[in-house]
Amino acid sequence: MWWYPTGTRGPGYRLLVAIAIGFVLGLVVGFSLLGVPEAARTDAAAWFKALGDIFVRLIRIVIPPLIFFTIATATASIADLRRLGLVLLWMLVLYIGTSALAAFWGVLAGQLFQPGVGVGLKPPAGYTPPKPPSAIDILMSFFQVDFSALLTVGGAMTMIIFAIILGVAVVLLGGEGRRVYSLLKLASDLMIRIVGIIMYYAPVAIFGYAAWLIATYGPQMLGAYGKFLVSQYSLTLMHFFVIYSIIVVAGGLNPLRYFKYQSTPFVIAFTTRSSAVTLPYNMEAARRMGIPEEVFQITVPIGATVNMDGTALYQALSALFVAQLFGISLTPAQVGLVVVAAVVGSVATAAIPGGGTIMLAYVLGVVGLPLEGVGIMMVVDPIADAMRTAINASGDNACSVLITRLVGLRLRSSS
Repeated sequence: MWWYPTGTRGPGYRLLVAIAIGFVLGLVVGFSLLGVPEAARTDAAAWFKALGDIFVRLIRIVIPPLIFFTIATATASIADLRRLGLVLLWMLVLYIGTSALAAFWGVLAGQLFQPGVGVGLKPPAGYTPPKPPSAIDILMSFFQVDFSALLTVGGAMTMIIFAIILGVAVVLLGGEGRRVYSLLKLASDLMIRIVGIIMYYAPVAIFGYAAWLIATYGPQMLGAYGKFLVSQYSLTLMHFFVIYSIIVVAGGLNPLRYFKYQSTPFVIAFTTRSSAVTLPYNMEAARRMGIPEEVFQITVPIGATVNMDGTALYQALSALFVAQLFGISLTPAQVGLVVVAAVVGSVATAAIPGGGTIMLAYVLGVVGLPLEGVGIMMVVDPIADAMRTAINASGDNACSVLITRLVGLRLRSSS
């Protein structure tokens, strides 16, 4: 197909152009449907949504093996276990630190813009609020009881832990482990190639989702929802341009070089709304930034599941938004709890489209806010999810730049 990249490294701009065309055409079709009788518009919107749902289901299939083999391969490639430990340690510190800062920006956005004050929205008719998971439930979800759970999106954290253990075991096997490493590397390359095949369908999926979104929610994207999106996008982009610039400068990289190479995975993440499907493109961007493979092959795949700055900001802002909608005042202690819950919720969010909304129930439940707020947020979630996913993916490479320096390695020259 003419728009797909001719090489094996990166998506190429023709793919981005095709996605952009699909998005614009979807918007045009969606707006044209607003003049159609409601019953016919609803039926048409359902078909357009199905086009996007096919893409999401393909993503869900490839996520578990993609993340498993990339992490296991990266771990097995590091012969120095001490360096591996340092990478994992600094990764944990930076991922949690940047997510906590992002959650604070979400609280700040809610206080500055106050998008839900005086609105008084009602919960969706017939909506049944889900039961939020407890802190223990979230912790134990990291350790599934059955091996088969590793092959599901819900078992992503268990899969990451097992993949790291497997990689370490391969290293400890010494020379004999090289044969296992070769198989893992082959499987990792295969999974990345499969993602490339799925991306052939991305422009069609984006077209379908854009048409469905406008046809279904277009008239409702006013007032408080508009203020919410403005506040989310403003603080999220500030986090992207300011905080990530500081991080990459601290890591010894020119921010302009970072933004140059990060622009492609940013657009892919924004349009597909999936950190997981953006993974191969993010890894290619990391390579072009000069980040050593022994670093980004660990930090980027793990980050696709647990490093969610955009989600942390979104969840904290959503909690304040819901409180304002219902006229509930939060104490400083509750606001602090919102920040902590947003960080935990972002870590537990699966790297799939809309995953942040699922864990929003946990954040609201922690501070006793009405869980009907989850249904309210679902109205604008597709638009909010696009920006938070783009930042989620971008934070992985920014942190990887600094981790490279912290573990005693150096960035390589641009390729």
